[in-house]
Amino acid sequence: APRNPVHAVLAVNDHTPEKLSLLSRLFGKKPAPTVAPAFDAGIKKGDSIVAVNGSPIKFRDQITDVADKNRGKQINLSIIRDGKAIEFSPKVATDGTIGVVFGIAKLPVKHIDFGFFESFGVGAEKTFTTFADNAKGIWKMITGKVSARNISSPIGIAKVYGAEFEWEKFWTLTGVISIALAFMNLLPIPALDGGHVVFLIIEMIKGKPLGDKFMERAQVVGFVILLSLMVFAFGNDILKLFGK
Repeated sequence: APRNPVHAVLAVNDHTPEKLSLLSRLFGKKPAPTVAPAFDAGIKKGDSIVAVNGSPIKFRDQITDVADKNRGKQINLSIIRDGKAIEFSPKVATDGTIGVVFGIAKLPVKHIDFGFFESFGVGAEKTFTTFADNAKGIWKMITGKVSARNISSPIGIAKVYGAEFEWEKFWTLTGVISIALAFMNLLPIPALDGGHVVFLIIEMIKGKPLGDKFMERAQVVGFVILLSLMVFAFGNDILKLFGK
């Protein structure tokens, strides 16, 4: 049995941003239209999605990735409903959504232990896809495809996590945040490691170090950018708390 089947929650009229999963909140997956493709295809709330296009589900973002790559086309979803296997072929909306959001299924599932070497491969795969999702999310914000309101602070992350402690959710969240911070640190912003790499490349091209005054001003600019992002993220979440 798949390790992480996911529940389908239809995103129709009662959809609110709070229903979005952690990955949806972090990487800009949009709410579905009023009449969702999943609803039209016959998928119901509480269905467990175990495979997409014939590939077993390891991580819930596999579904959103496949949907994003097949905009306007049909995809195949393998569903478990009341213990029975069913196949559905919803047509992906033009914005890359199928009209469901996901949560870990509260079902008895088979536990699979990865071997020492196999775990490196699985971890590397997940790290790479999370890095890629971060890059896609930032690019979509730059190009205006996703609103900057999707940026969240620790307030938003805590709200997504919820009040109930769940071991799997805790470590998933910890891993995602760690990878996201590593990605941010590589951005070419002064005061971050990515900015230092850019300056080193410039110095290699010029053949001499950059001026001290320039470096000081660049560091100040970098800190201003980071503080502005922090204020913006906290402001976003505070406004959401008041329903704005």
